Amino acid sequence: MRKSIVGLLAALGLALGQQQVNLLWSGAITGPTSEAGAPYAAGVEDYCRYANERGLVPGVRLNCVVRDDRYDNATTRRFFEEAVDRLRIPLFLSYATGANELLKPLVQELKIPTIPASMHVGLIRPPNHEYFFIPTSTYSEQVVAILEYIAQQRRGARVALVVHPSPFGRAPVEDARRAAQQLGLQIVDVQEVGAGNLDNTALLRRFEGAGVEFVVHQNVAGPVANILRDTRRLGLHTRMRHLGAHYTGGSDLIALAGEAAEGFLWATSFYMAHEEAAGIRLQRELGARYGRPAAVVENVNYTNGMLATAIAVEAMRRAQQRFRRITNETVYQAIIGMNGPNAFNPGFAVSTKAGIEIDFTRTELTGAEGLRILEARGGRFVPVTEPFTSALFRRLHR
Repeated sequence: MRKSIVGLLAALGLALGQQQVNLLWSGAITGPTSEAGAPYAAGVEDYCRYANERGLVPGVRLNCVVRDDRYDNATTRRFFEEAVDRLRIPLFLSYATGANELLKPLVQELKIPTIPASMHVGLIRPPNHEYFFIPTSTYSEQVVAILEYIAQQRRGARVALVVHPSPFGRAPVEDARRAAQQLGLQIVDVQEVGAGNLDNTALLRRFEGAGVEFVVHQNVAGPVANILRDTRRLGLHTRMRHLGAHYTGGSDLIALAGEAAEGFLWATSFYMAHEEAAGIRLQRELGARYGRPAAVVENVNYTNGMLATAIAVEAMRRAQQRFRRITNETVYQAIIGMNGPNAFNPGFAVSTKAGIEIDFTRTELTGAEGLRILEARGGRFVPVTEPFTSALFRRLHR
């Protein structure tokens, strides 16, 4: 009995000696774009749980809070202010493009490192950009890379853009226009399409009439799947090729579009759930351990949420190790020091640089610099290119 009491007191002392650090994610678990936000939230929750179980930040217990902002910018701002004022977060995990654009001046004023699910290049461009860190390639780089791929297949091709009716959807349009001009492509139409697009006949006949050969999507999987099914129904799939940036593709698209997804070309920086990479093996292990359905475990945005959280946890670990305290300033210093021999390699994203997956500096605010083009074949996405970076995108954004 005496031994048990001593053990209990020792355990209690350890618990009392632990510092608690709060981490908050705000995103769309319900509402518009929630097909991406819900698995992303699961990735945040599961990596946080894993970090506590493994003690990834020694002496620190993470209190991970996940909030459903329903894709509402005002709600996101309220959660952010609560996270800063009451939870004293050292880092913010955010979601939507519009909400992040709204928060940019406040993030800069308060100096809160922010890791968004949005991959809009505008978040890391002046003004008020210094505290945003995008984990992978941006929408603009993905779309420019897709246009480069199209130009390799058919110079002078006629291209249409279909984008989500939001700042997220519109984010890469201007870069796409500039890139197409340099690549000799013709962007003949830009249309905004959201959820509920159950009959796309008029849209597709409009594209047919304009001689569109390639349709580039900046959207989430649901609206894209509806368009792919209608393309097949109208017999246009042999004349009109569809391609898309990160949030258009993955297992969700294949589940929603079925055979109509075959041949869809997709740009993303992430490994697929069936591939053998260190982060993906961990993802499968954690998904099984925490009882996640296969549809979540195989979803690329489950990977996406895990990567963002892994970067946050690693930054806190380094801040604790280097400064003996975790604050917004020490976490910021840890992130901008995440490069060269101190780069971070969790194994969720591809890279063009041997042995380096995620690196940031004070001025380089994207992490994984590589991406691949993948094609839907036989019910899964397989790479049709090696990892690369878009040379044209870098010329557009010198």
